[in-house]
Amino acid sequence: MSSQLFDHTTDQLTAAHQQYQAGQVAEAEALYHQVLEQHPEQIAALTWLALIADQAGRPEESVGYYDRLLTVQPSAEAHSNLGTLLCRLGRIQEAIAHQQQAVVLKPNQPETQYNLGVILNQAGQVEEAIAQYRQVLTLEPNYGAAHNNLAMALYKQGKVEEAIAHYQQAVTLNPSHVNAHNGLGVALFRQGLVEQAIEHYERAIALQPDSFSAYNNLGTALQRQGKLEEAAGYYRQALELKPDYASAHDNLGTVLQEQGQVDEAIVYYRRALALDPTLANAYNNLGSALQAQGKLEEAIASCLKAIQLQPDHADAHNNYASGLVDQGKFETAIEHYRQAIHYSLDHANAHLNLGIVLLLLGDLKQGFEEYHWRWQSRQCSSLRYPNALWDGSDLQGKVILLTAEQGYGDTIQFARYASLVAQRGGHVVIACQKPLLRLLNTIPGIDRCVDRENVDVQTNVHAPLLDLPLLLGTTLENIPGDVPYLSPASDFKLPVVDRSLNASDHQGTPGAHPPFKVGIVWAANPDSSTSGRRSCALDQFLALLELPGVALYSLQKNPSEADLVRLAAQATVQDLHTQLHDFADTAAAIAQLDLVISVDTAVAHLAGALGKPVWTLLANVADWRWLRDRDNTPWYPTMRLFRQEQDGDWDGVFERVAEALRSVVGQQAEGAGEVGGAEGAEEVPILPAPQPASPSDSPFQLKTPSPHTPHPTPHTPSPLPPNGFNRLQVCRHGTFLYNRNDLYIGRSLELYGEWSEGEVALFQPLIRAGDVVVEVGANIGTHTVFFAKAVGAQGSVLAIEPQRIVYQTLCANLALNSLTNVHGYAIALGEAPGFAQIPALDYHQLNNYGGVSLSQHDRSQKAAGEQAVGERVQIATLDSFALPQCRLLKIDVEGMELAALKGATETIQRCQPILYLENDRQDKAAALIQYLVELGYELYWHCPPIYNPNNFLQNPQNVFGNTISVNMLGLLPGHRLAIEGLERVTVAKAIV
Repeated sequence: MSSQLFDHTTDQLTAAHQQYQAGQVAEAEALYHQVLEQHPEQIAALTWLALIADQAGRPEESVGYYDRLLTVQPSAEAHSNLGTLLCRLGRIQEAIAHQQQAVVLKPNQPETQYNLGVILNQAGQVEEAIAQYRQVLTLEPNYGAAHNNLAMALYKQGKVEEAIAHYQQAVTLNPSHVNAHNGLGVALFRQGLVEQAIEHYERAIALQPDSFSAYNNLGTALQRQGKLEEAAGYYRQALELKPDYASAHDNLGTVLQEQGQVDEAIVYYRRALALDPTLANAYNNLGSALQAQGKLEEAIASCLKAIQLQPDHADAHNNYASGLVDQGKFETAIEHYRQAIHYSLDHANAHLNLGIVLLLLGDLKQGFEEYHWRWQSRQCSSLRYPNALWDGSDLQGKVILLTAEQGYGDTIQFARYASLVAQRGGHVVIACQKPLLRLLNTIPGIDRCVDRENVDVQTNVHAPLLDLPLLLGTTLENIPGDVPYLSPASDFKLPVVDRSLNASDHQGTPGAHPPFKVGIVWAANPDSSTSGRRSCALDQFLALLELPGVALYSLQKNPSEADLVRLAAQATVQDLHTQLHDFADTAAAIAQLDLVISVDTAVAHLAGALGKPVWTLLANVADWRWLRDRDNTPWYPTMRLFRQEQDGDWDGVFERVAEALRSVVGQQAEGAGEVGGAEGAEEVPILPAPQPASPSDSPFQLKTPSPHTPHPTPHTPSPLPPNGFNRLQVCRHGTFLYNRNDLYIGRSLELYGEWSEGEVALFQPLIRAGDVVVEVGANIGTHTVFFAKAVGAQGSVLAIEPQRIVYQTLCANLALNSLTNVHGYAIALGEAPGFAQIPALDYHQLNNYGGVSLSQHDRSQKAAGEQAVGERVQIATLDSFALPQCRLLKIDVEGMELAALKGATETIQRCQPILYLENDRQDKAAALIQYLVELGYELYWHCPPIYNPNNFLQNPQNVFGNTISVNMLGLLPGHRLAIEGLERVTVAKAIV
């Protein structure tokens, strides 16, 4: 009887399989069910039913059959199939568990190992996936799919060379592997091997003509080669194959933008985002296009969205920073340029842009180091001369070629270095733009000037002119500013302007004082990307004709047709543009003028290099060479700067110009003689006044501060072990390591990217470059990093933190932010030397680690035989440091503030620092206040809320409610600070 049953079951299974093979899946499924009704543990029936349910789109039912199957017979195949199915269902951890079980059952089967690698990679466990693929290749070195997947995983990790090697293995083993050819092309492209990348993209297309991703990638490679029309064609082919291909829409937009079709580019960027709202690259490109249109706020928001979607998007950080620069937010821009470089070490544009901002801020040394990256950037043309670059070494017996690389103004400005190079003993040849040849031949010490388009001289080494400041160690203090270093090399004669034709000029009569001759330039080169913001209207200058005694000479190169009409209508303006054939002629004209007033153009540089008085009119955010917040420049001692106070505000600039010019002309009319003043006369203020140093005791207004406008950056995924308590976060003032279990500082950094920013806003106007700041109770350094950056390289910060684990985090944060001007001490400060006890803490548990109080550990405890709990820490006094100076003393030591102050009395009396202390203990507040009053301090409450609605991460959720930080600001009369908006301390404030 049993034999008959067996035969019947076998017949049913055979029939079911035949039905399945014939495409009659429903009938096959019914037969398998019949088998299960008779034999619920029949393995073949369970296996086939699991497969059929999965194929029919009933994955959960399939999972049930696999579960039953594994109960009956836990085979490697069943575990592997179930793992693959669970992976598709998004149940990744279960999938991994089953696939790992399959590997345990069949450790030497490459397929099982390979499937586990696939699931681990999908789970984001790239390192583990890589190890798995390597294991597959150990078992089967010719497993092409494993080579391909390993290459993809390695590429994700940035190990491009190794990825290329495995892609090459994959295509060798299977020359028809489309994805391997495509992936290999991507990796080769990343390495700059564009031609080789193109070969593999074309091979992928030949193998699979509908491979839309290969068409898209081929377009990217051709775009890199500058073949924009061909690139656009391939992007369009990709879109024909897949109209909803967001990346191809995005890439086509970039081609159109490069072709100057910004409006059309924006259309494609927006289409890409409509198709894929998570496409960070499209947000970044949209931001770039919007910035090109002058829509700065929208551009910044778009780049920020890209960063939020993809925190490691280097281009987005770079473009976001560039937008911030246009807003004048330089420090935050620097942070994002550095983020771009962090994520892409060889990001030439980010290095270059960082260099420009550092130069703008006056850090010439580091700025020019970063600026050297321009040669790797697409913003600059490549070096055109084959001989070796000069490294600053001795030039005896050598010929050096100094090459003009950028615009006329750059060449004029940096040609000053030619004489210094000549002092190194070599023969100096300058290759410059043809219109500068006659002029630059007047530089002392050079042998000759040649046309840079036709260099026919033998040289040993060469140096681009803008490399010379770096090679010669230029700083703000040693800029070679001696003028003139150029001389007129032309016999051009300035025509006379008849001021009597100007009805508004009451001095245009016989015997009147000669007119004050002013050369003017109102427009930058229209081909320059910054021309719009650097140029103003001719009418702004023509309004100066209302001033009596002024004659205008137009030095403008190639004025527009409309401007020519306006000039022709002004008989009292001499238009010289047709008479000035090169810069030597222009120099001769300038030499005969009393003053040059120009927007930021080569003429301004020329006047400065000739030592002629020149007023340069600048945009609100001007070029780096003009630095910030000053009306003079170390590059040209005879130049005075007039800056816009707001973007586009030329009216305000010309009001100040007119006022200054009226004063100058008035003094001349009163007999002061030539510009510079006759003997015994007061000097005419045509030149810039020396930049005065701000006296340290000058009063200024200290208002109740509000935290500054945020520049959001998303949470950066921490590369730290997931089971640890430490995390990393990019924050407002730097990158910070923090304990995720810290209920206050850690939580605030994680959610908001800052801690108690209201305190920082108070400190900002108090701290100056070169100051010494002492922070007692520095915790993990959230404010220490701010202090270190505020005092700069010439200042220093003492950071005191007694908790060993917290102190270690403080040191990590100083290292993460590359701060070398902070001295950290793992001690406590008190009234007298001794020891204290830190309570035993479990840093894996939730706690307020900034609210830990220390207990004094003295001899009486030892005598009583008490057992110390926790860690022993040394107590020192601040007076023992014998500080020579201290601008700010900040103390936050959880009730030990008075003891710390008493141990700092001599320091306070000698250095007279500003004090900032926590005072939130009602039982200790009165004594603390009384002690400070006796020291002569005037005290003010400063109680900012912990939550800042304008926080760095733009997080609207307030988890701290109305919690405030209760602190006191202590000032001495000698600090000369006027206080607005802070309540005077009279009695201890109630603790909230």
